[in-house]
Amino acid sequence: MAKLNARLEAARHSYREALETARATPTPDAWAKLLAAGKELSAAEDPRSHGRRGRRRPAAGPALEHVEGPLGHGEGID
Repeated sequence: MAKLNARLEAARHSYREALETARATPTPDAWAKLLAAGKELSAAEDPRSHGRRGRRRPAAGPALEHVEGPLGHGEGID
């Protein structure tokens, strides 16, 4: 757990420095560093919610072949 706290504290420190720099001299480079520091801070705060793409699966809806609309099977606009 100490490793996580060290990472979180380092990310917070880096973010604060990047924020102060971006406020003092709002250059594209300063904003890019602030964005990167913010992403790192976000990842350090809750590592379980980031990464592992495809972990969530869409909710299963009704199968399309079993759903009937106002027209029955075989009926349609001619």
